[in-house]
Amino acid sequence: MFRARRTRYTATVEAVTPIAPRMTRITLGGPGMSAFRCDEPTQWVKLFVTDPLDGRTVGRAYTVRHQSPSEPRMDIDVVLHGKGPAARWAEAVLPGQEVSFGGPKGSFRPVPGADFYLLAGDESAQPAVLTIAENLPPGTRGAIYLEVTGPEAEIPVPRRAGLDVIWVHREAGRFKGEALRDAVLKAAVPQQGVAAWAAGESGAVREIRRHLTENLGLDRQHAYAKGYWKLDEADHRDPLASD
Repeated sequence: MFRARRTRYTATVEAVTPIAPRMTRITLGGPGMSAFRCDEPTQWVKLFVTDPLDGRTVGRAYTVRHQSPSEPRMDIDVVLHGKGPAARWAEAVLPGQEVSFGGPKGSFRPVPGADFYLLAGDESAQPAVLTIAENLPPGTRGAIYLEVTGPEAEIPVPRRAGLDVIWVHREAGRFKGEALRDAVLKAAVPQQGVAAWAAGESGAVREIRRHLTENLGLDRQHAYAKGYWKLDEADHRDPLASD
C-alpha cells in the first residue's frame, strides 16, 4: 500500500501499441510527470484508471518497462486477460486520455557473489523479468524462463551473451503457471553462485519458491519469488513476498 505522502502524478496516454495477441504497451507522458524518476529494475507504479464497465476508479500495480532518460515518458505493458477492470481499461483506452499514478516502488539489486541468475515469469511478470535481464552486471550468466500461450505470443527480446531465453508454451487445458513451474523445477543450475527471481500465478510461484529454498538450498536473499496474481482472485497480494 502506498504511504499517504507518496507523490501522485498525472499523465496523458500518448500511444497504445499491441506487442502480442494479449498484451499491449501503453506509453504515458506529459508535463504532469516531469518530476517522475524510475531508474532501477522491477520498479512499479500504481496506476489509477476508470473501469469502462461501471465508471469506478481502481488502482493496479504495473512494472515500468521503460522510462525515457530525457523526456517525461514511460511504457507499461498490460496483459489483456479480459476479466479485470484494468484489463478492460487497457482494451478501451485511447491516446489523449488522462490517468494518474503513484510511485515508483520496489527495486531489484544484484545479489553480491551471484554470477548465475535463474529468472522466471508468466506474462504478468514478463516486464519485470526483462528489466532485470537488461540490467545484470556484465559477464553474468543465467537462464530466463518466460511462459506464454504459444509461439505467437513471444516478443522480441534483446539477447546477451551468457543469458539463455527459454520460452515456455502453455498447453491447452493446463492452468496458467503450471508449465512455468515444471520448467523451473527441471532447470539445471550451478551448485554455487546462484540467485533466483520468479513471479506469476501465486500457486505456481509458491511451488517454485519451495523448490528454490528446499531443493536448491537458496536462502531468502538469493531467492525472490512473488505471486503477482491468483486464480479467481482480484487484486491479489502475496503475503510471503516483500514489494
